[in-house]
Amino acid sequence: MTMQRLEKSLSPIEIRELLKVWVNDKFELKANDILIDELGFFNKDKGSTVDNSYRADLVLANGRLVGFEIKSEKDTLKRWEVQKTAYTNVFDEVWLCTHSKHLERALQITPNHIGVILVDNFRSLAVVRNSKNNHGMNNVYDLTGLLWRNEINELASLYNIKIKSRATKREARDILAERLSLEEVRDFTLHKIKIRKSQ
Repeated sequence: MTMQRLEKSLSPIEIRELLKVWVNDKFELKANDILIDELGFFNKDKGSTVDNSYRADLVLANGRLVGFEIKSEKDTLKRWEVQKTAYTNVFDEVWLCTHSKHLERALQITPNHIGVILVDNFRSLAVVRNSKNNHGMNNVYDLTGLLWRNEINELASLYNIKIKSRATKREARDILAERLSLEEVRDFTLHKIKIRKSQ
């Protein structure tokens, strides 16, 4: 009976809870570091003004942004083909936590800067490949996709950037991306995410 229970496929939520313990140990979390479940963000499609929406399964904000995508045994890697680029555009460090069923394919299609963590049905996690800092790959426009509209207005005001009140969120993000550096947007975004979590 016990063996049957242990061999049952873990759900993404169960994997996320295991991942939180691993993150706490690996990154030695401090009091002001925060973990966020399911953080939504937006990336601009290549060659288009249309945004696609994504949701990171787990995010660590600790002076930088670390994004984690979970693929359970019952998931597929079909969306990961697009998600890996979306994550890289926004997060300073990216990890894929995948079930052993997907490991071989995951390693084939996942860029080397993305870390890979193996999870099995016995609640074990193991690092297959460490992640690398990918600051040079971030995209300012996509990073603003983590911000709410009122936060975008606040960021613009902070740097005396004029945005018309009737401008869409996408238009406002375009203006900020043209005027602000990655560091300026990242620092503000980290601050706002931490404020949201503490409220």
